[in-house]
Amino acid sequence: MNADEFEQDVLRVAGEWAYLRSAETVDKTDYAIKLRLTVDTECFVQVYANVEKSILSFALVLNRARIYGRDNEGGEWHRHPYGDPEGHDDSPEGRKAVALATFLEEAQAILEEEGLL
Repeated sequence: MNADEFEQDVLRVAGEWAYLRSAETVDKTDYAIKLRLTVDTECFVQVYANVEKSILSFALVLNRARIYGRDNEGGEWHRHPYGDPEGHDDSPEGRKAVALATFLEEAQAILEEEGLL
């Protein structure tokens, strides 16, 4: 999948979630892309992919700080747990591969738990 195909896929998936107000491409090259899926003025989901280096990351950002995330670097997944976003969860749950839709479901649950949705 190239950056253009990845971008279209992210925009399509983002359009299926009512809690996301908008989706925009922040930066894009031939091999890498960063998108912002806006929840509100202080909260968004950042999606980053580098198709050449096999890097994919999803981050839930609140007040300019990541509060939850999942990253794939070279085929290896890890999670930045809610409550310890600087930590790395390499448990079986933390290492499981997730699609954007799964991450958006997890993000929605966190935002509902925090009373932000």
